[in-house]
Amino acid sequence: MKKIQILFICILIFKPFSLWAESYVFSGGKNSLAQSISAVVLVNAYKKAGINIKPVFFDLQYSLQQSNAGITDGEIARVAKIVKFTPNLIQVPVPIASLDAVAFSKNTAIKINSWSDLAGYKVTIVSGVKFIEVATKKYKPTKTISFAKAAELLQTDKTDIVVTSKIAFVNMVHRKNYTDIKPVSGSLKHIELFHFVHKKNQHLIAKITPILQQMQDTGEIDHIRKSQLMNAAQQFPR
Repeated sequence: MKKIQILFICILIFKPFSLWAESYVFSGGKNSLAQSISAVVLVNAYKKAGINIKPVFFDLQYSLQQSNAGITDGEIARVAKIVKFTPNLIQVPVPIASLDAVAFSKNTAIKINSWSDLAGYKVTIVSGVKFIEVATKKYKPTKTISFAKAAELLQTDKTDIVVTSKIAFVNMVHRKNYTDIKPVSGSLKHIELFHFVHKKNQHLIAKITPILQQMQDTGEIDHIRKSQLMNAAQQFPR
């Protein structure tokens, strides 16, 4: 037993430094280009701080439940007002991405110029995109768990309109090769996305904020976004 204890102490003393490095897991929405781009931004930012992070992706609503409960260490990218629903998450003040809420349909005769134009249509949204949930509440939309399911409902004529994030939905529609689905509105709302950490990790805010600010000021965040968009476009069906 004594030899085993000595061996264990030696392993601790000579354990490689890299295994002691800070490491965190941040969750976000799956099948969302905005989330995957934001994850690349964060991986690069935390690397500059000497911190390893692992992005994981779930359905949007489930991701919030995991991060707010402290099961994951925070959210990759969300709107600022998410704190109304997740009191345990703290916002990092530098925006790392943005979203435009846009209406999509197979019926291009439909024209949506404002939220009120949704009245009278069967509307579908993706659960967990809170600012769209709030804006469409009185129109009693159908909620799906994913962008893929929302696209499927529209493609199979089970809904008239899907209102969701433009960048995520366009990417999904192209991947599925749903050529009949088109945007039938401009941006109904433009909103910025921010990184959030669970309150147990609030010490990270002071470390990551100046790095993200510098990345924004130098154009590095924008460069990452454009590069990731180009990579995604190359995966679209020809």
